[in-house]
Amino acid sequence: MFIYPFYNYCSFLTTVWLWFLFLIIKQTYSQEIFASKTILSSQGTQYIPVNMPAQLISITNTDSIKKCSILCNSNVLCRVFDYAVSSSKQCRLFEGDTNKLGQIVSSSSSQSQVGILELSARLFTEYGSPCISTCNHIRYLRCGSNSTCECMPHTYWNASISMCIPQLPILGASCQRNMSMCREDLNYTCLQFNQCGPLSVLSGTTIVNDTTKIRNSSTVGLNWPIGIDILGTNSDSIIIVDMNNNRILGLWDADTNYKNISVVATEWAPGHSLIYPYDVHVNARNGCDIYVTDYGNPQVVLYSNMQTINPLPRMVAGLGSGGVGLNRLNNPFGIAVDSNKNVIVASMMDHRIMFWPPNAVNGTIIVGHNSAISGNTAMDLDRPQGIALDESNSWLYVADSNNHRIQRYTLTDTWPCNGTTVAGGNGSGPRSNQLSYPSYIKISNKTGALYVVDFGNNRIQRFNQGATEGVTIAGDINGNQGSNETMLSSPEGLAINHNETFMYVTDTNNNRVQRFHLI
Repeated sequence: MFIYPFYNYCSFLTTVWLWFLFLIIKQTYSQEIFASKTILSSQGTQYIPVNMPAQLISITNTDSIKKCSILCNSNVLCRVFDYAVSSSKQCRLFEGDTNKLGQIVSSSSSQSQVGILELSARLFTEYGSPCISTCNHIRYLRCGSNSTCECMPHTYWNASISMCIPQLPILGASCQRNMSMCREDLNYTCLQFNQCGPLSVLSGTTIVNDTTKIRNSSTVGLNWPIGIDILGTNSDSIIIVDMNNNRILGLWDADTNYKNISVVATEWAPGHSLIYPYDVHVNARNGCDIYVTDYGNPQVVLYSNMQTINPLPRMVAGLGSGGVGLNRLNNPFGIAVDSNKNVIVASMMDHRIMFWPPNAVNGTIIVGHNSAISGNTAMDLDRPQGIALDESNSWLYVADSNNHRIQRYTLTDTWPCNGTTVAGGNGSGPRSNQLSYPSYIKISNKTGALYVVDFGNNRIQRFNQGATEGVTIAGDINGNQGSNETMLSSPEGLAINHNETFMYVTDTNNNRVQRFHLI
């Protein structure tokens, strides 16, 4: 008679206890959803974001760092705050982190501090779930256009840590496509070469074309431009080889599009015209000396201080007539000059690279054979075109055009050298590990990356040091040709300005020079 009431009473207590435990767990889970942990730095510090205008949320005054922390917690975009940096009550809220997007540094105020919000992956467990009601109660998620819970603005989903983290507000930051890693409100997207930037970076600006009027010249515009180089370091003055017009042009400030352009040279000696000049090298170490490969008169011509009369131009490699002898060149193309004024030139139809010291009668073979045969082994070339010299590392890069590869040679090795393939070499094609008749090379002085004119694929490829695959930074990624601002047609040459902010491309079949922003 007395057992049942006792049993019912115990059952009632158990139910109450379980309900109480559920409320505690629910409250704890809710606190994890709506709250985050704040970690404070030592005093005398402040936060410096990588992009202050894009990352600063607000500046207010509060009575304490605790209240500043509350303000940060109440703002879904805030990840970092600092307090008492410029004044005793100043509270600054930031988007970002202390890893890639900013850093904690010393402050002039001994009382200042930085607070960092530490978020848990449990705050984002509802990501991707149907947003019937759940993500309306989770402050770091919102209901998206596809009716699922998604990241808040200025953040993106990082699947490796199962969290929404701040987007990158940095022009040129490394990114992965299809992850929304770049700050969309800044019009940044992850571009085809995996860097954040505006789509306008992919568009070139025409600075010279086939309708450009040339000062003191009756011949209008460009006709098959090939070689190009930069003159000077302050403004982008450009030397252009206008091949089919048999002349060298100077554009004295690239910012004055279509203006201030004149003829530098048309003759290699009085009464003797250049015939299909191909490439030009500006000797930055010696003022305005320019070297030109004269394809039809197989030779390299030096214009000291860009003068054609006083002093007269002079031949510094070759004899002006073709042949396989060491004193001759056969259709010279790419050229480089070292700090001792030694000339290095690609003798294209001899399939070799030649070295000419100042005042030498004969050249020396760096790469290739006395018999001028072509081939595809490490010691062979097949119609080499552009070359680039990295003198600090004693490396020479060669665009081995018909082998669809870029070869690197160590100049301290015994000549003729064996080469190492550093780009391409996988047959002709448009894949990222392929090239098609590469024609020109430039080296980044900042990163060591190679910029390659991929002639047959109508694009410019960049290969970072050690990379086996390139990324397309200009032209069509699939190798299609065109004439609009994002396309190229049979490009031949390129130049990069001193600060590496602009790249200039001779868009040969479109008879124009295009300028692209580098990021």
